[in-house]
Amino acid sequence: MKIRFQASGPDGEAELGSLFDWFSDDRALRGHVRVERIALDTPGRMGPGLEAVLTVLSTAAGVAQLPLSYLAWRHSRRPRPPIVLNVLGGDPAEVEELLRRLRGETGEDGAAGEDRP
Repeated sequence: MKIRFQASGPDGEAELGSLFDWFSDDRALRGHVRVERIALDTPGRMGPGLEAVLTVLSTAAGVAQLPLSYLAWRHSRRPRPPIVLNVLGGDPAEVEELLRRLRGETGEDGAAGEDRP
């Protein structure tokens, strides 16, 4: 299963850089989640920008730990930036449960695929 994290706005690239660093430094994710930068090649720019952070979950431990790491990062940010989540692959019920956990929800409410501050 893959999860793509995207941010917009004037601080979007910096927020994605922070999220990438957070995931990369989280020891609980090592060996369970691969974290990649998705570069944005913009004409007139001195090097690629950061368009998204892609996580590839390869184990059940990664599926369990990634939402905890993401929520810890979200709570460390003031103000909390808007982040859009796209999940690729996986069983639909498993994806919906993962999205609820990434949003920090315990119930059935909330819009799938969008994180709310």
